[in-house]
Amino acid sequence: MDGREIKKAKIRVTVKNRIQLIIVLLIIIAGVAFHFTFSKRIYRPIEVCYAPDGVNITEKKIVGGYWGGSSGVMMDDDSVVLGGLDFSDRKGIKDEQTGNSLKDVSFLKSSDGWNFSKFRPNINNLSETISACGDPTIIKLPEGGYRMYFTDGEKGCHSDAPLMSAYSKDGYSYSFEGKLTGNPGINLKAVDFTVLYEKNARKYYIYTRAENFDEVDILETTDGRHISKRYKIKIPFSLQFSILDQGDHYVAYGGHVPSDKNELDSDLRYPVKATSRDGLNWERTQDQPNGPWTGNKTYCNTYAVLKLSDGYYFY
Repeated sequence: MDGREIKKAKIRVTVKNRIQLIIVLLIIIAGVAFHFTFSKRIYRPIEVCYAPDGVNITEKKIVGGYWGGSSGVMMDDDSVVLGGLDFSDRKGIKDEQTGNSLKDVSFLKSSDGWNFSKFRPNINNLSETISACGDPTIIKLPEGGYRMYFTDGEKGCHSDAPLMSAYSKDGYSYSFEGKLTGNPGINLKAVDFTVLYEKNARKYYIYTRAENFDEVDILETTDGRHISKRYKIKIPFSLQFSILDQGDHYVAYGGHVPSDKNELDSDLRYPVKATSRDGLNWERTQDQPNGPWTGNKTYCNTYAVLKLSDGYYFY
């Protein structure tokens, strides 16, 4: 091989290497772009919007890291506890006796609604390791104590996610209760759910995702564990929403109902306020939440809306 042929061979090798390097760089760039695009749709920082009267939002602040959503509850010690899927720390909470875990969940606690710190509740009697699908939801029980609802996403979040629960006397130490049961033929799967104890009917309503944005499926139960009925109702807001007991009626805060099913979930963050006397028939109110922003987009989440002593907090 003479000098010219050697030079040509070197050029071919150099060009080939450069092409391979460009391909690798393009793959890396595409992966990074996909990650951030996916993150925008799945992950979000925990924000709080504050409205003294539940309508006129005056402040907004990031209070937590990137989660998949959050549910919230006021504890008996006046603390605010938020629970959600935590994609930055997937260890979840562990049963120290069995070694099993409720994975992908995390909890934040605050004494003022603004400043939060992460903590891990205790859990026992966990018979298996569970990968949570959908945010864990903690509710106060009418007879005292707390119940945490969550779903097992091992076989898929939307197609086969059985509801499970755990009970606690103080809201911090839980005992696993297992899967919810139901009458024959009732579908017990749920994801993206809100739970209300309707005191007049003395029933629990577990609202979960339906086929249409303006509907929810309700799993009805008298004891919070055995489902007797499943049916649909119309709602003037979208999942996920929060319900506050205002004495003689209930107030719900949810996202606006999109006009197009292809509309992204990230565009559902316009708080909508509605009222009901029975938890089943909901009407939008005249006084809709608004904030000090231009245009018609008041970006505040309604995954958890809690009433503290000084006003309403949207998380």
